[in-house]
Amino acid sequence: MGPKLETCGELLRPLRALMGLKQVALQRGHFADQVPYAAAGLLTELVFRGECRASDLAHHRVVDASVVSRQVGQLEQAGLISRRPDPADRRVSLLRATPEGEREVAGLERKKAEWIAGALEGWEDAEVRELTRLLGVAMDDIRRHTIDEGICQAGPETTREGTR
Repeated sequence: MGPKLETCGELLRPLRALMGLKQVALQRGHFADQVPYAAAGLLTELVFRGECRASDLAHHRVVDASVVSRQVGQLEQAGLISRRPDPADRRVSLLRATPEGEREVAGLERKKAEWIAGALEGWEDAEVRELTRLLGVAMDDIRRHTIDEGICQAGPETTREGTR
């Protein structure tokens, strides 16, 4: 049966506001150190996912390969990621965060956690844990519905490797 359309419409408002707050914080430099704010998400993804192709990052992040390619260039120039030939297909590169990139992400994650902790200081830890659980379940379902069912057009057949 699922939730009512009106209920899902209500959910969109706080989600948009949350995404907007993230952009404001990034643009004001609350989290930026040496990572360009547009590439911080990609670097974080590499740290948590591990080594992978640029096309896999584009597919998972639901963005065009050209966006990933540009961000990879910024991160590589800053010494935060490295690449090596894929042993399965030497025409393609595998990307990974460098130790410096991993340290940078750890610092960014700490700053973000401190920012959220300050904003939610009136909340109980159990409430934050429940919100985390619910958002995780929702994002898994949304991602599965968006990517696995072909709704997103940034699938492997439309995403091209941007870092050859």
